[in-house]
Amino acid sequence: MRYTWALLIPLLLAPIAQPAQKEKKAANTQVITACLDEKADYYVLRTDDNLKELAMLEPVGFEKQIFARYVGHKVSISGELNSSSQPPTLRVTSPAHIKDVSDMCVPAGK
Repeated sequence: MRYTWALLIPLLLAPIAQPAQKEKKAANTQVITACLDEKADYYVLRTDDNLKELAMLEPVGFEKQIFARYVGHKVSISGELNSSSQPPTLRVTSPAHIKDVSDMCVPAGK
């Protein structure tokens, strides 16, 4: 009987309610490989064959002029894709997430 109480006391003293679990919304992290182009006051990623806009680029924590050095280049950029706008917005949190793939944008196979 003494052992039973020794086992039950910690259970009685432990909180009954479990802490609420926070639901973390998984970031929609994407990697897009495309041509970087400049529009009036922002930068976009375009397909290399028909120049369709794939995503607008939004720098987070750095100046947008960092994108300027990659204009006309094929790049691979990772970031959080927000598809509530058309074209979607790719939020890039660091210049380190920009990888230069090629100095020129040409359609594949040419």
